[in-house]
Amino acid sequence: MGGASTTTPREANRAMTPPEITLHGWLESETLGETRPQHTTDAVVIRTDGPTPQIHRQFRIGTVDVAYVSAEQVDVEPMPTARRWKGVVLGYLVAGALSVSQGDRTVHLAPGEFVFYTAAQRYRITAAGHHEFVVVRIPTTSIALRHDAFADVVATDLSQVPCANVLRGILQALARPDTVPTVSSGAHLCEALLAAAHAVIADARPPGTATAMSLFTTLVMWVEDNLADPDLSSGRLAAAHYLSTRYVRRVFAANGVTVTAVIRQRRLERIRDELVDPRQIRQPVGSIADRWGFSDPAVFSRAFRRHFGVSPSRYRAMHLHQGQPATVPLVDERPPAYGSPDPVLSSPA
Repeated sequence: MGGASTTTPREANRAMTPPEITLHGWLESETLGETRPQHTTDAVVIRTDGPTPQIHRQFRIGTVDVAYVSAEQVDVEPMPTARRWKGVVLGYLVAGALSVSQGDRTVHLAPGEFVFYTAAQRYRITAAGHHEFVVVRIPTTSIALRHDAFADVVATDLSQVPCANVLRGILQALARPDTVPTVSSGAHLCEALLAAAHAVIADARPPGTATAMSLFTTLVMWVEDNLADPDLSSGRLAAAHYLSTRYVRRVFAANGVTVTAVIRQRRLERIRDELVDPRQIRQPVGSIADRWGFSDPAVFSRAFRRHFGVSPSRYRAMHLHQGQPATVPLVDERPPAYGSPDPVLSSPA
């Protein structure tokens, strides 16, 4: 008979712990192909005894990134670098059972239910078996609400708030495999999604704590109305509201953005809308960009590509007429390589 084997406490603990998988780059189109998790803001660590989670669909609508994930038993946490990304995550459970924890709260989802959580602080996602999950990342510049507005809704059961069915309907549509947003329809669908998310957040806040409009929202809306002003700046914004420039910058910083970043994003969105507007079809791309404050074509082209993933001319070519099908769908239909280190694969984040 052979001698008895010995196992140290550390080895025993390691044997009992499911193996870890680090996956990243699945929602950030500009980081696809990046092999260093620390350079992305969507990297997660997954502990699982089962197969690698799979991404079946991923696409962008407007400024929002969407992915359809399926997995078996998982325990997911974000890498510390994920906290660099500012915004709120909206998860919708299609099938199975899933729990999301953040702070001292945990919400258990059934199919058809959704949850908000934020990458700004540690979260945990767990599932005991097969599940299918739609993940939507909404940047702070698009949600236009202070971070403290999320405090009442993260990791909370929102299934019974008055506007829950409105948001649920949009998420359910995004989960359908036959929903393939075109360039221009995706922009409108994004606006509808954001409006529904705002409505749910407003409904979920305790009576007396929600205000009709935060100062940040007021300032962002003023920026929206004055985007064509070539001198638009934090100074102009401050003067229009009888505030100091420093205070305005502090308000934006408290929401994880800068005045300059919001102005740039909203101008790019206006340019995008005009590029696919049939009434503007004969307008040169450079003329449209200049009208919205981008006088340097090279700076504009880099900013547009960084924001939308394609060049301005390519974006226009993909959708020449508002409301008509794009020649290239926004969904990446490549089948995921099971167990591959391809950074397109990931888990809910």
